[in-house]
Amino acid sequence: MVLKLSETAENILRDVWMAEEEGKRLKVDSVETEALEELKREGLLTVDGGIIKLTDKGRKKAEKIVRLHRLAERLLSDILGFKDVEEHACKFEHLIDDEAEEAICTLLGHPQVCPHGRKIPQGHCCIEKETEVEKVIYRLSELSPGDEAEVKYTVADDRETRMLISAGIIPGVGLKVIRVYPAFVIQIENTQFALDKKLADAIYVVRRG
Repeated sequence: MVLKLSETAENILRDVWMAEEEGKRLKVDSVETEALEELKREGLLTVDGGIIKLTDKGRKKAEKIVRLHRLAERLLSDILGFKDVEEHACKFEHLIDDEAEEAICTLLGHPQVCPHGRKIPQGHCCIEKETEVEKVIYRLSELSPGDEAEVKYTVADDRETRMLISAGIIPGVGLKVIRVYPAFVIQIENTQFALDKKLADAIYVVRRG
């Protein structure tokens, strides 16, 4: 039986998990008492010295909620074109069931990070690489010569990010794949760039045409 919590209770779990992710702690006086008691009854968290702590059961549930929240952010940003996704994602995350979760994740190409660069916890579909739903977000390295695409986001370290920005490879820019071997070559407007496999893997795009 799936444990059904109030939206407020789910928000608390999410906030505690995210606070811990940043090395912080959520204090009991910052959350709603009724929802806090709901979570304590379900064995999802404890309170020690005024600090909220997740149980193992609570951590698993919280990670699921964070995953849904960050998938919602990616969907709103990459597919629907929203600029400010946080408020909408906070509402949308509560509406996503397991079937929709896997479909959205597969559609997005099993993204690793949210639009803010934070890690998206993996789901079963990420591990199994489900492909029943045709995805719309691809790694640049998956494209073929002649393919045209629009950059949606990148997953790269600081040095690589600076390289991409200096080359104009940023979200929203259009490009065309010229060749993939021996080097991955793309064209942006009238300029061509050669990329190694690692950089091509770090660029996520939507096909055009």
